Amino acid sequence: MIQEGFEITYNKNEISQLMQEQEDLLIVTQKDIWEAVSARFIDKPDNLYYIESLELDFLDQFVKEYSHFKKVVGLGGGRAADVAKYLQWKGRVTLYQIPTILSVDAFFTHEVAIRQNGVVKYIGNAVPEKVFIDTDLIQSAPIALNRSGIGDILSCHTGLYDWKIASDAGIEPLWDISLAEKTEKLLSEVLENSEEIREVSEKGIRLMATALNWIGHHCYVDGHPRFEEGSEHHVVYNLEYVTGKHFVHGQAVCLGVFIMSLLQNNEPEKMLNTIRNAGIDITPEALGITWEDLRKTLETLNEFVRKEGLPYTILYEKDVDVSLFETVKKALT
Repeated sequence: MIQEGFEITYNKNEISQLMQEQEDLLIVTQKDIWEAVSARFIDKPDNLYYIESLELDFLDQFVKEYSHFKKVVGLGGGRAADVAKYLQWKGRVTLYQIPTILSVDAFFTHEVAIRQNGVVKYIGNAVPEKVFIDTDLIQSAPIALNRSGIGDILSCHTGLYDWKIASDAGIEPLWDISLAEKTEKLLSEVLENSEEIREVSEKGIRLMATALNWIGHHCYVDGHPRFEEGSEHHVVYNLEYVTGKHFVHGQAVCLGVFIMSLLQNNEPEKMLNTIRNAGIDITPEALGITWEDLRKTLETLNEFVRKEGLPYTILYEKDVDVSLFETVKKALT
């Protein structure tokens, strides 16, 4: 796989050196994550910030209080990555990322996923100096969290379909056959190695990090995410809106991929088999929601997408009806 994107290092000594820069360094993380991983760091940072919210007003206040630091590290999952990115973008501090799980592509994307009134919005342009991948650290996390990182790769399957129909409707960005072919190649390589991802082997970790980095890079250089984000993500955004809950992003995206591949008539069995081969449970029970939550999410999905002005996808051409929900329920039970 072609190495493109941010600089990634697998050198653990570099993490230790970074952690020694006490006075100028702020670690952005979550309390439970820090308690789980802190013993792995010989040099304990003096300055920790525990994430409270991704709402825009809250983040702006965070920047006012913490932009005097020269360096910020996002340590944890997607929430840590995004809060650290926001500080780098607004506060002009130097950014480093240390994922403890690979459940999301946030460590490898320029934009920040904030919330406004509970709805996801993408803003900003943040660039880390380096992304540190400690395979031992990642393997120490719950295995299900790491497996779910495949979600933001499988989203290319439904994302490409949505982009093509949007392009056929004359909506920019228009179809780029070269980018589409490269994306298909990346997707195929990941599908062929889904068992490595299931096992969270070193090969699986490096494969996911490289793939997510490639995706983030091309979102930036090509100026859009249409090749990897479409209606499957819109399912997740509405699920968050309907339930008021936050999910393991990749796990929820995998659910969205399966549901929207059904609506697209786009190899849904292949997607469901891949998701299962990767060891990811996408039942409502596993996500901590009810079947009624999912039914309401699908029932209001077309309306939500139009109300929020989300990019053109299959959801502008086909209405979700009760039969789709019943098909999903039958497949997952």
